[in-house]
Amino acid sequence: MKNILLFFVFMAFMEGVFGDSMSVTEGNDVPLKTGLSEIKTDDFIDWRFQGTLIARVINASRAPLDDALDGKFKGRLTLNIQTGDLTISNINTSDSGEYKVSNSVDSFSKTFNVSVSAVPGSGLSPGGIAGIVIAVIAAVGAAVGGVVYGYWKKGQML
Repeated sequence: MKNILLFFVFMAFMEGVFGDSMSVTEGNDVPLKTGLSEIKTDDFIDWRFQGTLIARVINASRAPLDDALDGKFKGRLTLNIQTGDLTISNINTSDSGEYKVSNSVDSFSKTFNVSVSAVPGSGLSPGGIAGIVIAVIAAVGAAVGGVVYGYWKKGQML
């Protein structure tokens, strides 16, 4: 019983260390929520991608930094000035990584690990892959069956 309790305490701690993880599909809009109900007047919220500042909310005004990372997020970031939430529009695979939000007043910090996968339809669907696997197995089975039948028939003739 004691071990189970320790496991859950450990897992709760580790969730805070590694942050929220999410998998999204390329082309979608992705909301990253701070969990704050409102930003205090003398507070500012910073958003970082892989350690680089990409957006800031300060004194109820928003400031997406379009020139950050050579314009990587230009025109694709929307900030909610009341809560500090960040939405990334038209996300793509190069946007995968760690996003971190923090504020100045109460040392709030939250990390999001975002994994972006390619657009559906750009590769084979699971059903298509299953069909190919079944066709290959059937072809190999037929070939093996033909060889075995040939040897069996040849053995019968002697």
